[in-house]
Amino acid sequence: MSMEELPVALVEMLRERGLRDEDIEAAYRAGTLHFLAVDQLLGNPYRRKSALEVEEETGISTQVLRRLWRALGFTDFGDADPIFTELDVQAAQSLRILLQSGSVEDEVAVQLARVMGSSMARFAEAQIVSSYAFGDLGDRLANLDPVELADRFTRYSSVIVPAVPQLLAYTWIRHFHAASRRAMLAFEKGVENISVVEMAVGFVDLVGFTVIAQQLSNAELAKVVGRFEEVSFDVVTQHGGRVVKMIGDEVMFVSDDPVEACEIGLSLARIYEEDEILSEVRAGIAWGKILAQDGDYYGSTVNTASRVVNIAAPGSVLVTESVAEQVRKDADLVLRALRPRYLKDLGSVQLFVARRSSTGDGAGARGIVGPGKRPLGSSG
Repeated sequence: MSMEELPVALVEMLRERGLRDEDIEAAYRAGTLHFLAVDQLLGNPYRRKSALEVEEETGISTQVLRRLWRALGFTDFGDADPIFTELDVQAAQSLRILLQSGSVEDEVAVQLARVMGSSMARFAEAQIVSSYAFGDLGDRLANLDPVELADRFTRYSSVIVPAVPQLLAYTWIRHFHAASRRAMLAFEKGVENISVVEMAVGFVDLVGFTVIAQQLSNAELAKVVGRFEEVSFDVVTQHGGRVVKMIGDEVMFVSDDPVEACEIGLSLARIYEEDEILSEVRAGIAWGKILAQDGDYYGSTVNTASRVVNIAAPGSVLVTESVAEQVRKDADLVLRALRPRYLKDLGSVQLFVARRSSTGDGAGARGIVGPGKRPLGSSG
């Protein structure tokens, strides 16, 4: 194949990004056209700048630039290395405006960069793995011609690159709005520090996942993990909770309402019990003050919930005494008290098995049940 026989759209895209025909032909001859197609995402390769040049143009020092670059998750650079593009310069200029306005301090900018970099890295990785560009190639990927790889990626990126930033901005604005409303509600309740909040924390994990994973092909395993994430996100958000993160075969969620937190655990247990793909799950839920930082949550309440789920039986929902105190009057639940259990690093903890009342309407079946006893408050 000569250069004249290369896909027209591929050549035009590379030319539009400032690449010369001799560069395209050289990459084709060297068998590296697919790398050239990826690199064109960053723009004209002949207009790269060093950190010193970016500092001169934007006023952002190389020290601050390096800290942010590392926080975003990118490989370190030398001050004179020409690695920065116009895209990077625009980002640095936006950062300068934020810093000069006083809206964001240096340390906060670095902290937010870590969160953003980690989130975007996961998003980009997931996007490539599941994309049309590569997702349907299967075992053929290793044997593909660089020209076909370059062509597929160029056609894919020509659609994705213009569209995704708008979707990311939309998603961020929506979440920014929701987080801001939660903050306003907290201030209205007299909370002085919104990084310390009182919430229900829950962990739900797939029972026997390690054994199951060893018996599945990669395609089957991907189907199981995808199904687990899909159901978890749907159920948690349906009940007003928020998924904090997926940790392999486990989902961590939070909820402002302990009743809804229990409903999340019970709903997931029921759905997974009936699911043809997934095994049973177990849940552990605690209530108390937690530290909110970088989109995650920390503290003894989180640690307790994490420990509790590890001792729960398949299909069950275990809650702490603090949860039981919150839901005993308001939830259509039966809570059966267990004997105190010792949890690592936490000592003896009183736990309860949560389930829905048999009547379904909450009449006569609410309360805490001791072993072999009727619900407290029931008559007869």
